[in-house]
Parts: sequence; structure tokens; C-alpha cells
Amino acid sequence: MNLFAKAGMAAVLAVCVFAGAAQSAPTRSDGIHTQDWMKSDSFLDLKEDLTEALDAGRDLVIIFEQPGCGACKRLHEVNFVEPDLVKTITDNFDVLQINMYGNVTVTDFDGEELSEGDFAIKHRVNFTPTTMFIGEDGKEIFRLPGYFKPYYYKSGFEFVMDGAPQEGQVFPRWLKAKRNRGTTE
Repeated sequence: MNLFAKAGMAAVLAVCVFAGAAQSAPTRSDGIHTQDWMKSDSFLDLKEDLTEALDAGRDLVIIFEQPGCGACKRLHEVNFVEPDLVKTITDNFDVLQINMYGNVTVTDFDGEELSEGDFAIKHRVNFTPTTMFIGEDGKEIFRLPGYFKPYYYKSGFEFVMDGAPQEGQVFPRWLKAKRNRGTTE
């Protein structure tokens, strides 16, 4: 390969690297990736956040993340650029983010005040991202532990919207029935 061909390949590679960096998800001051549609004005009084969501006709979701988490970054850069997925979330849910190791005070649904890190421990969050869906009573009704590709991640939100966890349905069986109905968009 001649020098010009090598230089051309290097230029293409540089453009690809810079293009990928340009699409990088923005981060908060604590290093957590974020989106402009996520609830950033919360004092993390979860009972208050739940009331606001319900009053707006939405459900509450808490996403646990941590700085430097590759799977969290992928959630933002792959899933949260899918317009249909984002529309499903923003039309039906208020989304809060918790830094799994953070020190910001959270007032849990039971009134207990604790750090984000202790809140994550209390709710047995062992890795990130973890997406936790909250019921009208302030109790967890479903969680997506880890990174899921966009179709499965969106299906988790649809599972909750369908009322399936509240009816005791199991996600894999519900998902299989969804595929059998032919709704695999």
C-alpha cells in the first residue's frame, strides 16, 4: 500500500472517530450521561416526583447509572437516539437518574433520607444501568437489570404500560406473546 493510500485511510479513520465523538451523549457534572428529556429539576424527593408524574398522567422510572459505565453510555448513544423509543418514554414516563455511587440526598418513598449510593444499596441495585419502574404506591413493579438493545428496552416500557407486572405476568412470556402477535417493530 502506498503512502497516499495509507494517508487516505488514516483520514477516513480520523473522520469516523471524530464523528463518533460528536454523537457522544452529554454528561452531568457528576459524569452521568443524560438526555434533555430526563427530569433534571428534581430535589429527589421521590414521593413528590411520583405525585408529579401521576398528576401528569405518566409513570415514574428511575435509571441507576455510574460515571464511566460503558453500558450506560451505550444506553444513551444507541437506545436514546431511537425516536420511537424516546417517544414511548417521554409520552408515558417521567425519568429520574440516580448515580449509583453518588452523594446527593434522596428522600425515599418511605421518607428515609439517604445518599444516592445508599439508596442504590437499599434497593439492591448491583450494576448499571438498572431501570426501575415504580408503581402508584411507590413500590417497584418491574426492573430491567443491565443494558438491553432498543427493541427489548422499549418492550420493557410497553410491558409496564400494558399493566402486565401488576397482573403478575412474567416479562419473557409477555414478550413471546407480543412477538407471536406480530408486533416486533
